[in-house]
Amino acid sequence: MSSTTTLVQVFVEPSKAMAAVRERSMLALPLLLMILGNVALFVWYFQIVDFPWLQDAMLSANPAMDASAREVARGFMSKSVMLGSTVTGIVIVVPIMLLASAVYYLLFAKVVGCDIGFGKWFAFATWSAVPTLLLLPLMAMQIILSSNGQLAMEALNPVTLNQLLFHLPTANPWAGLLNAINLTSIWATVVAVIGLRQWTGKRLGTSIFIVLLPQLVIYGGWAIFAATRAAA
Repeated sequence: MSSTTTLVQVFVEPSKAMAAVRERSMLALPLLLMILGNVALFVWYFQIVDFPWLQDAMLSANPAMDASAREVARGFMSKSVMLGSTVTGIVIVVPIMLLASAVYYLLFAKVVGCDIGFGKWFAFATWSAVPTLLLLPLMAMQIILSSNGQLAMEALNPVTLNQLLFHLPTANPWAGLLNAINLTSIWATVVAVIGLRQWTGKRLGTSIFIVLLPQLVIYGGWAIFAATRAAA
């Protein structure tokens, strides 16, 4: 199975796709699409966005900031700085997150006596994240539909829990968490569960627990932090 065929199979027959990845990693295509696709999209976004409006929207997320502090912050929030930091973040953070996932799965494999090496688990983490690539056309559509350029960064993703259900403002303590959880990440979790069960032969419940554990820790901690801020 070619990497292009595997990419399609992730969406229609994830078990077949992950079986193909087990035989041959084929890392280049999904990894490049994740990095270069997001870089291209955010370069486009910063070209069309009403930047003074974006600065105001981002600064409004911290209503406690006084006027002088806002002006200082605005000086640091130039378009070139924000674009550069966003692109750098994509190029660095995406591989780091995949590496962290690969290490986590490798440790689990060692515990259960599964003889699968780090490289394969890096491929596993990368391919199981392929459903998040659906965000690229969805975010592109948001940019196209934004005729006046007044599109907040968190509104780029139309399938987050916040955009779909809650519509909380950026200043709300729960907004960050609800903007972080989206339908494509849930889909990616399902693919990871299918793949992990297939690769290790473990029960479905065990595979679900292993895949969800890091998310429960991260989102659980985030929820506690949000609740603390909301109660303050």
